[in-house]
Amino acid sequence: MSEQVFLDFSLNFNLRQTKKNMPTIIYALFTFRGRQYKVNIGAKVYPTQWNKRKQIATISNGQTRLDNRNNEIVNKRIRSIFAVFEEKKSYLCENLERIDFLFEEMRQAINPNLKTRYTIMKDNNQLSATLILSQMAERNIPSENSRKIYLGYVTAFKEYLEAKGISNRLSAINTDVLEDYQQFLLDRNPTKIKTLLNKVKGIVTLINHANKDKAIKANINTNGITYLEDKRSKEQKKSKQVPLTEGQLLAIYNCTDLNAKESEAKDLFICQCLLGQRISDLPKIFKGEYTITKLEDGNEVISFIVQKTIEQATLHLFPVVKEILERYKQTGFKHIDLLTEDERIVKKNEAKLNRTIKQVCEKAGLDSDINYVEQIGGNITKKRKKLFELIHTQTARHTFITLMCRLGIPKEDVIIATAHTDTTMIDDVYLHETVNDKGTRLINSLKKIKGSTLFKIEEANNMVDTTMNEEETVKKPNSTASVTDNITFDTLLDT
Repeated sequence: MSEQVFLDFSLNFNLRQTKKNMPTIIYALFTFRGRQYKVNIGAKVYPTQWNKRKQIATISNGQTRLDNRNNEIVNKRIRSIFAVFEEKKSYLCENLERIDFLFEEMRQAINPNLKTRYTIMKDNNQLSATLILSQMAERNIPSENSRKIYLGYVTAFKEYLEAKGISNRLSAINTDVLEDYQQFLLDRNPTKIKTLLNKVKGIVTLINHANKDKAIKANINTNGITYLEDKRSKEQKKSKQVPLTEGQLLAIYNCTDLNAKESEAKDLFICQCLLGQRISDLPKIFKGEYTITKLEDGNEVISFIVQKTIEQATLHLFPVVKEILERYKQTGFKHIDLLTEDERIVKKNEAKLNRTIKQVCEKAGLDSDINYVEQIGGNITKKRKKLFELIHTQTARHTFITLMCRLGIPKEDVIIATAHTDTTMIDDVYLHETVNDKGTRLINSLKKIKGSTLFKIEEANNMVDTTMNEEETVKKPNSTASVTDNITFDTLLDT
């Protein structure tokens, strides 16, 4: 926020009707930034039995026992609201990003039993456009994690409006502003085309919700926007995300010339590569926050709900993973903290972890040259970096999926572990197939043809396992396995 914020609002209670001789609703009222908010507390009182100065319902011998009972319920409710109100103020002081949602926060604190409904004020001109868009995200984006992403889009859009001096009102937003916002993002980071488009299209999605909302009627035309086009092919988009081969993964696993922090980073990365999970879900596994199911054949699988998509992941803990988990169960992490619940700390620590993983991979000898393609603005550019420079936590997920498919696991089974709902993301993002991989699948399928003279595959004299003919060994000094001598990838996956 660019302005000072002081949570110096107070809480009062008023009656809906003050003159009628019948029970009337009690409202909690609070004021912030010159606006008054009111919430039904879910209790009633007779106007003649309400002490406005003391802000309580009266209890006296002159009233019936039933009246005193009802009024005691009112006073108990008011006392609890005061207590929760102070707690909520403290919460907002520590979570400034929620101040724009003050009404929702206070409504929930004062009367959590109220049905969720629109809380847009009658005069929308009094509210900022970004506040309305945030409320659209709160009401129309069902997934909590997706909702946080959309709220982040709104924050970025607010920064743009402030930087450009554009009024933060719905009436000021049009196609020209949205296209200028796209250019603004492009100028700041011309290589993040996908991120840029997500931010712009995210704001457009929220505007469309505001257009449809009868209480808002934003009436903003979003049909004529010209979006920046990502001109890269599917393979070009994948080119910077390089999955590791079996030999490269073993080189990392066998690398012992590491300091304590690097050893922890190596163990986390190996676990990711063998489990295919996002780094955000590793805390569940290391804390044992999962369900264990024993199968009829004696094997075990674990299952848990992944953080990003709220889908269920079911996977097997391979021996090496079990050994690592047991070791850290005893010692804990001393140099890398990813087990905290604070998302801001997790993201900060993940950035540090990525730097350490690169150091580990460099020591493991992963220094081959990698050519990849980026789009900078509207231009496609070829670039080159060392392999270790491109490796990060997400590389592990690409590695797991690619290796599983290369080893013959059907994609429909791979998604059981990765918690994808279908194979689309595997095909579009995570599966990296070389010409060798594709050729092997084609030849194996053609071999199944029977009874044809023209479509016939001759048996080669020197057939090799083409899924393994990549350079699978990386020479590295001090390469003693931490679990067993002469370890191979087969033993990593051995059940």
